Amino acid sequence: MVSEIASDSVPKQADPDLVPAEVIVGSHAFRRGVSEVRTGRQPRYDDEVLAQDGMQWAYEWGRQFALLVPHDLPLISPDEGTINPKAVYLFNIYRARGQLCR
Repeated sequence: MVSEIASDSVPKQADPDLVPAEVIVGSHAFRRGVSEVRTGRQPRYDDEVLAQDGMQWAYEWGRQFALLVPHDLPLISPDEGTINPKAVYLFNIYRARGQLCR
């Protein structure tokens, strides 16, 4: 017997089109996706930690982004500790071109 999950028990995801690029690039899920690709780790799509903020899709976008940008491009500016504007710029370009799958 297949059990049905009540719709109110399934966490809702954020709408990617409504989330600013700076929030996505700075999110834990996105940065983790980038880091895991850069270190050669296998994807962990079912990790419950990623589901906590409703941005599981940002993890996958981070993995995809890591394959498109130079390996040494920092997401966080080392001198300022803020989101690297070049990373945000490139993210916006790739998203506009449809290079980041939804």
